[in-house]
Amino acid sequence: MPLTGDYTWTETATILKLTIPLHNSAPSSVDLVCSSLFIKVSFEQYLIHIDLHGQVDDGQKGSKAVVKNGVLSIKVVKVDKGVWGRLEVEGKESGSLSKQDLSARREESLEKMRSKLDAMHERAKEVKIEEERGQVRKQMALEQAERQAIDDLKATEKEKAEREVYERFNEIKVEEAKKAAGAVVPKAEKVVKFAPKKEAKKAKKKYEDDDDFDDDIDMEEEEENQETSPSGSGGDEIWDISEVQGGSENPSEGFDLDRDALDDDDIDEEEEGGAMPPAPPAGDEIVDDDELDGSDVPAPRNSVRTTFKYTPRLFKTPARESTIPTEKEFVAKNRPHLHNHGLLNKEALDVSESDPTWLKGKGDDLFRNGDYLSAINAYSSAYEASPTMLPALSNRAACYLKIGEPARCIADCDDALRVSTEKQGLLADVPGGVGGFWLKLFVRRGTARCQLGDFATAAEDYKKAWDLNKASVDLKNDFEKMERLAAVSEIKKKGDAKLGGGEVEEAVELYSEAVEMDKRFVSAVSNRAGALLAMGRFDECIEDCDAALDMLANLGSTSGPVPPPGSDKRRDWVIATVCRRGKAKSETGKYSDAVKDFEMALKLVPEGRTKVRDSLANDVEKLKELQELQ
Repeated sequence: MPLTGDYTWTETATILKLTIPLHNSAPSSVDLVCSSLFIKVSFEQYLIHIDLHGQVDDGQKGSKAVVKNGVLSIKVVKVDKGVWGRLEVEGKESGSLSKQDLSARREESLEKMRSKLDAMHERAKEVKIEEERGQVRKQMALEQAERQAIDDLKATEKEKAEREVYERFNEIKVEEAKKAAGAVVPKAEKVVKFAPKKEAKKAKKKYEDDDDFDDDIDMEEEEENQETSPSGSGGDEIWDISEVQGGSENPSEGFDLDRDALDDDDIDEEEEGGAMPPAPPAGDEIVDDDELDGSDVPAPRNSVRTTFKYTPRLFKTPARESTIPTEKEFVAKNRPHLHNHGLLNKEALDVSESDPTWLKGKGDDLFRNGDYLSAINAYSSAYEASPTMLPALSNRAACYLKIGEPARCIADCDDALRVSTEKQGLLADVPGGVGGFWLKLFVRRGTARCQLGDFATAAEDYKKAWDLNKASVDLKNDFEKMERLAAVSEIKKKGDAKLGGGEVEEAVELYSEAVEMDKRFVSAVSNRAGALLAMGRFDECIEDCDAALDMLANLGSTSGPVPPPGSDKRRDWVIATVCRRGKAKSETGKYSDAVKDFEMALKLVPEGRTKVRDSLANDVEKLKELQELQ
């Protein structure tokens, strides 16, 4: 026999919300059915039937169910706006509404839901089919475009090939016409240097493009050719062979107008129009390539092997690709573990880089100027040069505390306390002696432990520091503060355990007890706001969120474990608190204020967290829709 589960409910004019504790049940065991007039929830041995007083829109986008911290939250949108004043239908509790009527009412509501789901499935199928058809059409269009491109390419290549064939036919016709007229086509030897390749191609194109060469030669050029032609053939000769051969009258020493000659790479400059240059000066002998026997070629040079030395680097990445600031930060943080690294030891170029006293003083100057990373490097070098330089180790711990590295600060304090306990003589020249040196270490380690939220051990460190200087009122106050924070932290942890187990009311009581002990314990205030939101106490949730955000915005106004300013964790705290406040405002009908909170959270979320940004953007759109309906 299932047990009837407990729940609470709240309503506005447009929204109905149910809060159901799951009593440590797994979220996967929850079965939820929500129709327009009926809600059914079952999980493990529990069963809840709710016959709603009014009708809700089970298909509205604003409706949702979420399991968080062991609590099931159901939110649905009302069809008819207005406050019901009751959750279930009239007559159910008094028994005036029979079981048959309730069953018929439920069945009718469920049937409407089934019909709506079937219609949604059909629409989804139609959309899917249309999308597939669209993809097929796109693919067909793409293939058609590819085929057309291939056809166009074929047509272009065909046209080009036909044009080349016609041009060659024209060349053959011209050659046949010249032969029929009795013209001698001379052939050039290798010793002849032709016009430059570019100009020769122009000349070739000039004569290849025309059917009759004589059309491009004026009467004066024809007469000149007739006077100088050795063959006496008149104006059919294009160039004067005697000019090319330096006055030779032998036609066999000329050249013919073929493609190989015009495309030669050894062409000299000529004037546009095809005129050949004058013959080379007397005494200059042009040697054919075939006549070179290699006797005049100089011997090859002696080979030399060259080696390159590169500057050694700690990081095996090219300097142009490395991130220098990141590497420096890595060295600063890991310097204590790199004592024996060869490259780091080679950095000491002179005495100023190896004298521990000088390096410690340099670190002090950098610390005063706020350059904590460089100060860490200087203190590390001083400690490496002399492991007895304990003040450098203590000051490096202070640097780690400044840059938000409490764990490294604690490690340095532990090392300094251990060495100074074993060899107290090392601190003979330290101002304040052993007691003053230990007092600083206890305070720094206690502060670092406080930053990590370990208030109990932090109180022990402050107690040891106070024992070394009982006259200090500040140390006494800090010790008492650490004790109070330790007690508050313990109560807050118990509240976290209750909230995680679904015991929301008990969690609120514990958080309230912690806040009463320390109103600035921001984590307790923020977590109580989340518990109040789960209980539906929205106005109180908004008050706690406002207080938590004020403390996070004002540096030094908080106590307890708080992430350092500018850190990702502190930003996440602010985002979570703003979203809680926006959620509470939306539940009370303050949609415009809720939109502002969610938009603020959206601005704070980094660009890379797309899933969170998309969820917040959807919430903003839904709230704007609800705002318009008001």
